[in-house]
Amino acid sequence: MKHNQRLEYARLAEVLAERGMCEMHALREALQFSGRGHAPFAEALVNASLVSDWELSRVVCELYNLPFVTVDVCEADPNARKGINAAFLIEHGLVPLGRYGQLLTVAMPGMVPAEVLGMLAADTDLYILPVVGTVQTNRRWIDRHLQAELAAALPTTPAEEITPDQGEWGDIFDQGDAAVLLDLKPLPSDVPEE
Repeated sequence: MKHNQRLEYARLAEVLAERGMCEMHALREALQFSGRGHAPFAEALVNASLVSDWELSRVVCELYNLPFVTVDVCEADPNARKGINAAFLIEHGLVPLGRYGQLLTVAMPGMVPAEVLGMLAADTDLYILPVVGTVQTNRRWIDRHLQAELAAALPTTPAEEITPDQGEWGDIFDQGDAAVLLDLKPLPSDVPEE
């Protein structure tokens, strides 16, 4: 992937501040929030209503000369995500749109850093062609398609294997009821003799 500029959150933050779209202190806070492992920077901006989803995508397209394609307009090919770690896609908000030989087209949620695309390329042994999508359309697609797939793949504990001594909140009322019933049982000395 070759661009005039490398995809970086810091550069995007500078441009947003230069264009007067957001205050620099708010951008710094969003960068720190993202850097601590919370939501990716683009999602933090949109979710905090610092920048609108469409404006963010427009700026990224202009800044990096990338095409704009949302998953609402271009339906993602289900075969494009075969062999790709669903948890990685969910974490970074990426949507694989299509695969053509060794080329994988992915819609970014506004923007992800070049390092993220590099990790995807290394993990899949594919060339990555990023396009700019939106945070909200990517998350809706992920919630609809990948979250269910990931949940189905996770191991589950059958309900009968859960015991009260595991400290489960679901058992707190049963334990309370049992304690009350014990208090209501007559003591052996309280039982009338026959």
